[in-house]
Amino acid sequence: MYRIRQLLFPIFIFLFFSCNNDRSYTYAIKDFRKPLRPYLLNIVSEGIVMHYDSALRNMATDKELIHLSQSEHPVLRASAFREIFHRESFNHFDYLMNHLDDTASIAVDQGEFGIWNRTVSDDILEEAKWKTQNAKSKTIEKVLTKHNYLRSAYLILLQVEPHEKYYSIIKDMATRSRRLSNDGYELDFDDIEYALYGLAKFRKQGDIKIIKEQLMDNDWKLSHISFMLMIQFPDTAYFDVLQSYHRRQFYKFSGNRRNGFSGYIPDRADPEDFINALAEQQNERSALLLDTMLNRLPMQTCMPDKETILNEVKMQIWEHPCPAYAQLRKKIKFKSKEPLISKFDVPIDYPRELMDTTIETIRW
Repeated sequence: MYRIRQLLFPIFIFLFFSCNNDRSYTYAIKDFRKPLRPYLLNIVSEGIVMHYDSALRNMATDKELIHLSQSEHPVLRASAFREIFHRESFNHFDYLMNHLDDTASIAVDQGEFGIWNRTVSDDILEEAKWKTQNAKSKTIEKVLTKHNYLRSAYLILLQVEPHEKYYSIIKDMATRSRRLSNDGYELDFDDIEYALYGLAKFRKQGDIKIIKEQLMDNDWKLSHISFMLMIQFPDTAYFDVLQSYHRRQFYKFSGNRRNGFSGYIPDRADPEDFINALAEQQNERSALLLDTMLNRLPMQTCMPDKETILNEVKMQIWEHPCPAYAQLRKKIKFKSKEPLISKFDVPIDYPRELMDTTIETIRW
């Protein structure tokens, strides 16, 4: 009897782990044609997903790409999906919708911005395109309801209207634990900010405390998303956040802006972001802080571009006429004749009727 148990135990272990493995990721490099294997080995050895892989583009058949999308190596899956989205022989929408649960972490080449880590599904959504806004809306619906642990689910909240059906989902996203996957992929505050912004869209008074606590706990690393939240959905409760940021972070500006010479840095907060959010408060407390900035900025010896920043303070005071700023407006009135140019980039809103929806043009 003991001998039988000895023989059966390894078989039981094998069956247990076989049943618990994800069977969709079963293709090994040895399962592919010999001429293709060295190139697949090279992709796995490098361990980085490139913009596109010339070997896959020139050598891999459609069938092989399908098998690669089910590879045991996440880097091969992601590389395969990039090539699949390049070929018109595939139904891109179906492949996208059926592969939103791949939370394996991959390294992605971002050119001059270095190597970024993201999940395979996040990379799929980043690379995908949609033919119509309706098709994209279906993807958003599925991501938010079934896969809202993805970073893409957080980023899309800038675009999502505050439909009540999403309220509990977005509130959970704004307050849940940072660790979200078994692969070690974690969301940080620069992701949570998007959920806070999405929550603020509902304009529910009870959520302001939740939002403020999160902003206060992370006041030293606020991005332009947080300031946009305070500008578009202002509340006096946020002044404490602004005051703390002014004390801890504002004068540490390095000179690198979000839209700078090195390209677009999405998580950057420019001094103007803070100034606009502060001016939007339009009360005695914000007036005192703006006055402090008017007096302190000229004395800053190591702050880059301080003249432009000081002009932004003056412009925002002038563009927010209110009783609280009356004395400040008198203080800067003699300089107001010269136009003060804001450094914000205004996005171009192209008419929808001019957009070509016959091909895939819509991005995440």
